[in-house]
Amino acid sequence: MFNQGSPQGHRSHLRFYIFMVTLVLGGLFFLLYSNENHDTGNGFMSAIVGYTENATQQLVDEEETELDIEQELNQLVGDSKNKVNNYRSIPLSLSFDRIPTVKKNVTVEGISLEFDDLSATITINGDKLELKNLKEVTLSIKEFVGQVDIDVSAISLSGTAKSIEANNIAFSSEKALPISFQGLNYKHLQLENIELKDLELPRGNGELRIGEKLTYILEDEELKMLYFKGAITIDKKYSNTSMLLMEGDVKGLYDNGDLLTFVLH
Repeated sequence: MFNQGSPQGHRSHLRFYIFMVTLVLGGLFFLLYSNENHDTGNGFMSAIVGYTENATQQLVDEEETELDIEQELNQLVGDSKNKVNNYRSIPLSLSFDRIPTVKKNVTVEGISLEFDDLSATITINGDKLELKNLKEVTLSIKEFVGQVDIDVSAISLSGTAKSIEANNIAFSSEKALPISFQGLNYKHLQLENIELKDLELPRGNGELRIGEKLTYILEDEELKMLYFKGAITIDKKYSNTSMLLMEGDVKGLYDNGDLLTFVLH
């Protein structure tokens, strides 16, 4: 009778011998390579360390650049009272699709308002302005001094004016006329020759022109101005999208976008 298990036993032993020989040869080759190529190994490790150091230095440089921008911004919007005179005035023209929030004491040469919100109470010289049976009101205020609060939907103010006119009806007095209203929902607002400090515009889109040579398209960018003097127009009459127009002089302009960051001062 033939032994059925002998061929499998031979094959098993053969695989074991081949494995052991391969392991021994591999170990000898590794030792030989380590002894003869010790310098080469060091060079390879140096290359890895050098790459890591270069990458680290690049990250450090980028962080330092971001810190420089943050420091410049902090200096720009920090102590504006002491710095505004150190910045030169630059002509600016801006169209933008976002409205800044403004809550400041201001002096404005002229305020023009168009609105159909008849629920707001407007008080002029202590008397309530009657707005019954009107579809739309145009309010003109000259030489206003006082508090102005503006956001994307409404305007509030409290102060005095030299003259006031509502739908071509003039209010007159020998002294300055007190005027106030709160939360008036406007359709069109124009501020003539207004001075503002530390004006911030939220991220939005538009077009910025500096002087006569530089025109820049704004895409999801925020603007900060240390000082602005000029005209501001907010128009919501023809669409749900508010349009901001600014024409005047600016000092200390900061633009922060994904593709470009610059400071003009």
